[in-house]
Amino acid sequence: MTGDPAEPGDLLHLGFWMLTSGGHVGSWRHPATRPERLLSIDHYIETTRLAARGKFDMVFFEDTLAARERNGGVFGEVSINSLDPLVQIAALAGKTSDIGLAASFSTTYHSPRVLADKFATIDRLGGGRAGWNMVTSGAAAGRNFGSGSHPEHAVRYSKAHETVDAVRAYWASAPASPQGQPVLIQAGMSQWGLDFAATYGEAIFAAFRDIEGGRAFRTNLRTLAVEKGRPADAIKVLPGFMPLIGSTSAEIADKKAFYRALIHPAMVRGMLGERFNFDFTDYDLDRPFPLDDILDGLEDRPMIGGDRARFVKEIQPGDTIAAYAERMALKPSAHLTCEGSPEDIADFMQAWLQGGACDGFIMQALQIPVELELFVDQVVPVLQRRGLHRRDYSGSTLRDHLGLRQPA
Repeated sequence: MTGDPAEPGDLLHLGFWMLTSGGHVGSWRHPATRPERLLSIDHYIETTRLAARGKFDMVFFEDTLAARERNGGVFGEVSINSLDPLVQIAALAGKTSDIGLAASFSTTYHSPRVLADKFATIDRLGGGRAGWNMVTSGAAAGRNFGSGSHPEHAVRYSKAHETVDAVRAYWASAPASPQGQPVLIQAGMSQWGLDFAATYGEAIFAAFRDIEGGRAFRTNLRTLAVEKGRPADAIKVLPGFMPLIGSTSAEIADKKAFYRALIHPAMVRGMLGERFNFDFTDYDLDRPFPLDDILDGLEDRPMIGGDRARFVKEIQPGDTIAAYAERMALKPSAHLTCEGSPEDIADFMQAWLQGGACDGFIMQALQIPVELELFVDQVVPVLQRRGLHRRDYSGSTLRDHLGLRQPA
């Protein structure tokens, strides 16, 4: 990229994924992390205000309905605390302004009336800034809710359609917020997820490997939306994105080594197990990678963002488990990553936007607040100078920020 100015109206949309101490699995061990503050609203107020200083469209909270497990126990070396996201955005609504506040909440394990009331209340009291990430949840949630077994994809999404229809009907029968209704966000990429996104989604949290894949996904999704009677621009596609910012190659190398050292040794086997749906506990890490052993059960457990076969393609001839694990540990996120100077990061984002592969990004920070502050102070000004990012909010609602129409 040359850093050429953007075309008029060609603005990035930016969400910030609020993952407690950060998106890196070892961020809780970072010397700047104060674990006791992760249970304090002050941490989330300060982070949201920092994102607002960078003129992000929204902050985004996930919902975790079950502990991260390994071999029947809590995967403690990577456990990330997850407070109730709706309570969090409700608390933030009174302590922040302008920036959108989005939360995941399950269509499988929560009733339409509860969902409608909670999100509508937060949207009204927050001045029209709420967004709902409509998730169907993972299998572990079923055990926590006493349902015994987790519904299959088709059943979950059938219920999700019914739930969202009911929620929207509730919203339409009551006084509207300043943005009409909360923004509907969606993150599934299965065949059922795509149909769901085309039917209801307004901001799509996606996972891609390259610009070509992003462009194809965005084009296909917009085509499906038009077939359902919706305008193509009613959907904004926002892939996950984690930048690694450094002024020189030496600084980047040092930062990579620093974050690699934060990964507790016991985490490596667990991360491998999650990636391949396989128990590596009794395997010597110096043995050749046991490809034949893992293939039988590889796809028994779905993953967001595609099937697990893509990880098999990363195994190189002669790889030991340790060699593969080391490459895995050096990659800070399963989503898009980019490393380099602030200009390099801006080049990457501009190429994706102007290549038609996305409408913006959901950003993760390696550590909060250190890496978010770097992005806000160093990358955002570059994007602003290029005309890619707003210098100030032009409206007060999340729909204003995303350029979305109010529902009829």
